[in-house]
Amino acid sequence: MVSCKEDQNLVYDIKLSSAGPGRITGSDVIHEPNGMDLAMKLPYLKGVYFFNSQACQGLTIMQIKGSMFYWLNDYYTVCGRFKRTEAGRPYMKCNDCGVRIVEARCSKTVDEWLETRDCSLDNLLIYHSPIGPELFFSPSFYMQVTKFKCGGMSMGISWAHIIGDVYSASECLNSWGQFLAGLKSYGPFKLTKSPTGLEHSKSPSVGTNEPVSLKQVDPVGDLWVTANNCKMETFSFHLSASQVSQLHSRIWGQSGIAKIPFFESLCAIMWQCIAKAKDGHGPKVVTLCKKDPNNPKDGILSNSQIISSVKADSSVVDADLKELATLLVDQATEENSQIEEVVEKDNGVFDYIVYGANLTFVDLEEINFYGLEWNGHKPEAVHYSIQGVGDEGAVMVLPWPKDSGTDGNIGRIVVVTLPENEAVKLRFELQKNGLMLEDDIDS
Repeated sequence: MVSCKEDQNLVYDIKLSSAGPGRITGSDVIHEPNGMDLAMKLPYLKGVYFFNSQACQGLTIMQIKGSMFYWLNDYYTVCGRFKRTEAGRPYMKCNDCGVRIVEARCSKTVDEWLETRDCSLDNLLIYHSPIGPELFFSPSFYMQVTKFKCGGMSMGISWAHIIGDVYSASECLNSWGQFLAGLKSYGPFKLTKSPTGLEHSKSPSVGTNEPVSLKQVDPVGDLWVTANNCKMETFSFHLSASQVSQLHSRIWGQSGIAKIPFFESLCAIMWQCIAKAKDGHGPKVVTLCKKDPNNPKDGILSNSQIISSVKADSSVVDADLKELATLLVDQATEENSQIEEVVEKDNGVFDYIVYGANLTFVDLEEINFYGLEWNGHKPEAVHYSIQGVGDEGAVMVLPWPKDSGTDGNIGRIVVVTLPENEAVKLRFELQKNGLMLEDDIDS
């Protein structure tokens, strides 16, 4: 484990600059967030991609910035700045103000960094600043390029969730890799979303049930930050391909493995472990976030993930894991339309959270994180987390293709955000269930 004093010396020589589209977008182009976007106004995605020295050979910061001028022509919305209508609804002015670029150096090698398996250190590789309190001067996207002493690099991003979910963010970055490789350059100008009236006229459906996965919070004004009632902690652990196979067969045996996806099986174990970490006091309701198979559409950023809620009628602590996993598959109730309607009911001026409103499980297994290539090389590892999770916590499940098994399984990276006191208890519950090794307890 790295001490706080050592943390300060790991990353240094920090420089800030900006990059924007190479072509003027226009003077009257706006992007109007819909209800689902506004429901995701307070959280931020934080990701970091690690590349070895071969991937970075001959690659300079000027080449990186140069490729972004072409790339951001297609994704000009991430270069805009937010404003409010007279009624208070946020919208984005696509004024080409740009994304913030951060350059830094690291005193470790990429391998040394990854060997720590301490995701809290990743914050040193991700420059983050929330939107506000001056909306018009706040970027929604930061990119930090850190050079390691081995010649490798990391690319860290801070991405305002309001402009798109993690599936959109990943595809957006994968597209940039094509510009960096010279496979794409200037194309015809296209509006990814036509400017429309800023006031929504859609009326909420009569008698629609309130979405369980959405929680209204106290107004945050123009500083878009989730307020927690306790100190939150984020930690991660890796599951090897063999552990994935063993955990799946432990619940289902050899005959049932193909019937229930691993994500729901893992969520059942995590749900039960977290309930025990809470001393048996819930949670009986959880939220699931999964990829919409029809999105994202090419070049269009959106918050299109499928958000569902699941309720257990009996004690989760005492539940059979098979029944719990089956419940997550069969009883998940999609709530996207209800969320949209609740947010639009007051014209998008109130503040809400989804992540951590209930314990939230986020399925990132199908995301092509490793589709971003530098010099024809895929990342050594990709880590993601969510900044701005509510008090009930969240669990993200990412692919770890560097560890693959003979049975077709790949490893997983599991990122957990919980109240600090519950995180300590959860680590030991995970160890007892074979999900964390004893060496991981201190990381």
